[in-house]
Amino acid sequence: MTAVGYFRPGESSAKDSELPDLDCRENIDAMVHGFYQRLLNDPVMAPVFLAVAGIDLQQHLPTICQYWYKMLLGEQGYQRHMMAKHRALDDRESLTGEHHERWLGHFMANLDGNFHGPMTDRARLIAQRVMNNLYSQLSARRASGFLEQGNDEVTHE
Repeated sequence: MTAVGYFRPGESSAKDSELPDLDCRENIDAMVHGFYQRLLNDPVMAPVFLAVAGIDLQQHLPTICQYWYKMLLGEQGYQRHMMAKHRALDDRESLTGEHHERWLGHFMANLDGNFHGPMTDRARLIAQRVMNNLYSQLSARRASGFLEQGNDEVTHE
């Protein structure tokens, strides 16, 4: 046995039991900020958030934290309608399967090796459901828009 460890892709250097869970505001804040750091370093995702949506991070991040406080801690501070915001964004630039896959990939990668526990597992499930629902609804909306306009071609993304 040596003092040098072996790097194994996908394995965390910390034991899962030593990682914090998403069971308090501070940990949720760290998760959201780490997630957005990943998104804004992604060459496909950053323009969607910064140029197309034009988000102001000083306002947006606390709103996203409020969403996760509600979903994981049961707090009632978040009262927005997420689908309306994403429909408006999709009207400006179609949110494709690639966008959804990258968003979910960054979310999961941000959790891996940083957080562990029942609330972290719940966050994974919520994120998967949100992305599946969002993509399904936006895709169906686009398809019905094509049909309403008399265009029988449906593009696949």
